[in-house]
Amino acid sequence: MYRTRALVHFFALAATLPLATASPVQLPRSFDNLPNGTHALAFDPEIGIVSAYAHDGAFLGHVNKTTTVSARADGACSNLSPDDLKGLAGWSLVTAKAVANWGNGKYNLATNINNEANYPAIACVSDDAAVITVNGDPSCVTSTQTSSGTLVGTSGSVTLSALEGTTSSTTITTTKTSDWSVGVSVAATISIPDIVDSTTTVTSSISVTNSLSNAVTSASNNQQTQSITMDAADGATCSLTFTSKSCTASGTGSIDMIAQGWAWFEYENKARHWVDGHYYWALDIETYITDPSQRSSAIDFTAEISATNDSQYKGTCT
Repeated sequence: MYRTRALVHFFALAATLPLATASPVQLPRSFDNLPNGTHALAFDPEIGIVSAYAHDGAFLGHVNKTTTVSARADGACSNLSPDDLKGLAGWSLVTAKAVANWGNGKYNLATNINNEANYPAIACVSDDAAVITVNGDPSCVTSTQTSSGTLVGTSGSVTLSALEGTTSSTTITTTKTSDWSVGVSVAATISIPDIVDSTTTVTSSISVTNSLSNAVTSASNNQQTQSITMDAADGATCSLTFTSKSCTASGTGSIDMIAQGWAWFEYENKARHWVDGHYYWALDIETYITDPSQRSSAIDFTAEISATNDSQYKGTCT
């Protein structure tokens, strides 16, 4: 359990509103070097040491001052402000744990100190691909195409090559921004249905900007070269006929941004909130808001898809 200094008990723990201001104190840069089971952190600004604690308040050790960066800090995440945290549907679960651990009182809520990745609070794109749901059936047109002819040489045979498969283009347009990181571009994985062959999908990584009406287009090419050799009389002209199917469709989808990382509570009354020799504490957001839907916000979008499939090649000579 967290050990509270005896002086705390001489104060009445009056309920006051927290302040949502960032602390000027710079924490050591670190994210991945925490002991297993770390659910809370304490920072000693005088000596610059971060201490790790378990869910039950057990001390796990001091954290090394290594410089590491979140594995998700690759364009798939963006920083969260104190106001962003207060807007989480499950934020009361975090503040309730803070009160249980360190008492009720006025504090500065801090995230991403000095705009650096110091035990950050961030929103990351969900690991699950955003699935595009097509509105109704695709509109398709099928036609028969013929390649240009090739004159057979004296060998009496000719080999013709053609591209077989599907090309597609998808334009994503943002229709609703997430509650956080407006204007920020994030890398998202989109699952795009193959509107020519409804049994398959194409997965594409797209950089989406979290601003209304922002549009981005992604192209996919799944064609392969096929060769057909035909025997014909010397001087004959040979060509390929094939079936071309072109389809268009529209759809919708959502990209989930999920909050994770650390919320820092710097208590103004150091004596009242002095626990285990600390007054500057952090809680792991994921530990106390276990339901991702209570700490997520979506970027909604529309999708315009076009695709063409060339197949069923057949050679003829005249």
